[in-house]
Amino acid sequence: MGIVAVLAFAGTAAPSRADGPAGGVSLTGVRSWASPTGTRVVFDFSTEIHPVAPDSGTTRQLVVTVPGAPMSLAAGVPTLLVVRDTVVDSVMVSASEIGGRFRVTFAQSSRFRVFTLRPEADKPFRLVVDVARPGAPALEAERLGGIASTKRRDRIRIVAIDAGHGGEDFGAHRRKGPPEKTITLTIAHTLTEELKKIPGIKAMLVQNGDYFVPLRDRYHAAEKMKADLFVSIHANSSPQRVGRARGTQVWFLSLHGASDQESRDFADMENAADMVGGVPPQSDNDLVGILYDVKRSSVLQQSQLLAESLLDNLSEDRRVETRAVKQAGFAVLKSVEFPSVLVETGFINNPTELKLLGNPDFQRRMAKELAGGVKAFFQKAGYSLADPAASGIAVPQRQ
Repeated sequence: MGIVAVLAFAGTAAPSRADGPAGGVSLTGVRSWASPTGTRVVFDFSTEIHPVAPDSGTTRQLVVTVPGAPMSLAAGVPTLLVVRDTVVDSVMVSASEIGGRFRVTFAQSSRFRVFTLRPEADKPFRLVVDVARPGAPALEAERLGGIASTKRRDRIRIVAIDAGHGGEDFGAHRRKGPPEKTITLTIAHTLTEELKKIPGIKAMLVQNGDYFVPLRDRYHAAEKMKADLFVSIHANSSPQRVGRARGTQVWFLSLHGASDQESRDFADMENAADMVGGVPPQSDNDLVGILYDVKRSSVLQQSQLLAESLLDNLSEDRRVETRAVKQAGFAVLKSVEFPSVLVETGFINNPTELKLLGNPDFQRRMAKELAGGVKAFFQKAGYSLADPAASGIAVPQRQ
């Protein structure tokens, strides 16, 4: 599903390096991320810039200029980035006393979007070029529709597994150790394999690689594949002193605010993923008419049961303590089509838990316990895995 961009550096030494002329700007990084829908090229800068380029359009080659201020390239920044991922061919970079110039060559004529992002958390000021993969929406619709068709044909349950963060959005991380996005993708893959061992269940990854996916697109994909459950995998972080915060937590959606300040802080942190990835704020007006709908109430009840089932199973591993089920306004859990939960597997800023989260044996054990919790939920909720049509289900079977 995912496509990993090939990054190759070539070219002669840059015209200017290090800090450059006084009062200038430095290009501190350039990279690309590939996904099933397209490729994102990102330029990092030492300070705010004002690029000159079309905001969007369709072309084979895009030129972005940053006129006026002197520009330099930081050490290690290439003058040529060879991508060749079937969407973007290459990126040419030049910097001088009169500004910068970036030429992005596409593999074929493609739609593009250019925008800037202000510094966010540990991210610098960025220039972003998003290039759409031709035909990608139709292929993705066909893929998701195929999963839904398989569900109807084989009379199985679909569990959508969402690996939190990806691409530009690293999630929580420490200077030493893997970032959250790496841990969550590995555990999500392992959980998918464990769920496939259970008869009557088909587990599907929302994302299969290291690329950015907006929060709403995650649960929308699960809706289109007619998922019965949605499980979002994350790893936590806390402002508390290193080592004090600990434990696995499972959350489901709250419509009336977080259950406590800690829950509110965690939800805010996870919801900020869209901001890091350049997704503009969206209104929840589309949910207003269904907030008190019977279906919404039923889904929330089922989500709580799913959260409790997962946490009960996770408590069997004493290496990481389990904490109480909680509620908060996580944007990724806002579908009314299926029970959904967010699992914070452990705390990255706890050295002991970070070491465990990166351990393959621990990852397999956690995935096995989560899979057992999913199976237990289906049994408690009255979902028949052997013959779905025969079960009495609180949340209507999705066709």
